[in-house]
Amino acid sequence: MSTGSGRITRDDRRILRAGRAVLAARDGRPRVTDVAFVVYAGLLVALIVGAPLVRFAVLGLIEPDAAGVVAAVRPGAVALLSAIATIVVVLGGRTRGAVVPRPAAVQFLADSPLPRRLTLRRPFVASALALSGLSVLVAGVVGLSRLLVPGERATVSAGAAADTASVIGMTGPTVPAAVVAFVIGAVGFSLLLAVAWLLGQHGSRRTVAAVVIVAGVGGVLGLLVPGMLLVSPWGWLGLLWSPVAGGVESMVLGGALATGGWAGLFTWGGGGGWFASVGVPVSWWPAVALVVLGAVSLLLVPRALDGLRSGPLLDQALRWQRVGMMLQSGDASGAVGGLRVSPTSGRRVPLRMTGPFWLVVLRRSIVGARRTPGRVALGSLILAVSGAAVGLSFGLPDGVRWMLAVPAAFLAYLAVGVWCDAVRHGVESAGTPTLYGRSPRSLVFAGAVAPLLAAVVIGGVGALLGVLASAAPGGMTLLQPLGWWLLLAVWIVVLRTFDAAKGPLPILLLMPVPTPFGDASSLNVLLWQSDAILLALLVGGGLTALAPVAPGAAVVLLVGVLVIVAALGFARLLKLSRPA
Repeated sequence: MSTGSGRITRDDRRILRAGRAVLAARDGRPRVTDVAFVVYAGLLVALIVGAPLVRFAVLGLIEPDAAGVVAAVRPGAVALLSAIATIVVVLGGRTRGAVVPRPAAVQFLADSPLPRRLTLRRPFVASALALSGLSVLVAGVVGLSRLLVPGERATVSAGAAADTASVIGMTGPTVPAAVVAFVIGAVGFSLLLAVAWLLGQHGSRRTVAAVVIVAGVGGVLGLLVPGMLLVSPWGWLGLLWSPVAGGVESMVLGGALATGGWAGLFTWGGGGGWFASVGVPVSWWPAVALVVLGAVSLLLVPRALDGLRSGPLLDQALRWQRVGMMLQSGDASGAVGGLRVSPTSGRRVPLRMTGPFWLVVLRRSIVGARRTPGRVALGSLILAVSGAAVGLSFGLPDGVRWMLAVPAAFLAYLAVGVWCDAVRHGVESAGTPTLYGRSPRSLVFAGAVAPLLAAVVIGGVGALLGVLASAAPGGMTLLQPLGWWLLLAVWIVVLRTFDAAKGPLPILLLMPVPTPFGDASSLNVLLWQSDAILLALLVGGGLTALAPVAPGAAVVLLVGVLVIVAALGFARLLKLSRPA
């Protein structure tokens, strides 16, 4: 058996195989037919659900309006987005890390004398493969759409080097070599994300803060100073995006070498019209650099796996096991509740109990928010970003506005939830003895003040910034998006209250529904659990996309649906308040 040196011996591997065999025997080793059925079901889902979704995405991105928006995405914006992705996975490592085995595997294998670089390798490899698959899917869909965009390749001269370089025109489609380089770079970047994810789970607060700061600074500098794209992995991904997009703002190292315009690369804000005179050669060195850097970063994995502590590892394993069991039983609200973090600060903050009741509840909500600063900060940031996306969507063409409006409405619905604890408390008090003479209805109404103020103020600031950053013409550019966001904020809070008053799952929905394809009762449970999410996507997102074109109709429809949902939520609350 290995010692503290970290070396893995042949005995270690033999003992690990024996331990996994014991766990498999205890859980019930799957038969060959079971494995074949799982593979068969996975292929069917991929063909029936996945393939049409990919086709829909590709066809949507080759529409003229969508293709123009994609071509306008600058390499610096790609660098910033990839930096944000790095920050998200690092910060998310504390909640759900890259290594989350089953609780039995933690207790039986991870706590054994075997090195954890051996016992925990398989979960990390699974997480890395999942990230790689998602990266290839996104890069492949976008790259394929750029290949299918109709147009002629331009013959842009970029000096003497243009004769030997593969040059893509500024407005024409891309070439397969550029897409292949982009996909390879995405795979290399996914390896970096997997390692960053593991560091977020294992590293100290200083390590996590250092990674977040470096990624944030690198992304912002890549957006503002094009020359900084040459020196960071986030910038390298932006350089690979340049020949794929082929837009006017595209820039790559080969163009700088061809023209000798090094000074323009390091001009704050993008170098003026330098980009408009240079073609975009397909350059392979950023893809190679990302793959090499990703492979080198994997050398940190064994030591990081050895440094994982069994206590936090077991906590994550048990938490996500409970979440999975609740989701399988149809208790989505319980699953989300299991992911809420425990209070970390603010326990000694006093609470003033004077003034109107709604003001007392508002103070209580603010004090409660101070006890989970990370959760509230993340939710407020997402709420501001959602407001900015709604403001920006008013300046987009009709064919692509929904691509920003629908995710913005959905994210706003999720983000407001961090301020809705008082609403959930009011709903949970229904059917119990009334305390202090306050009915559940008054508790819910008073608790809705905090999320409404957060949505109006925080999201309104984001919407204002989004409007100012957009290029939508017209004298009502400022008032129309802000007015729509105020109405949308009320709708989101009402929808959150409607979802909170849902109550337990009706037993009738669990009754079998025989069909030629099997039991369809799970669809009833899924629809019951996701009714608010579907309304947020279809009503909130759909009407946001409609508002710039037909503002009157959008307002009337949203107000009508809002009144109906509010009445249904009130009916749900009355039903919960009746004694059993």
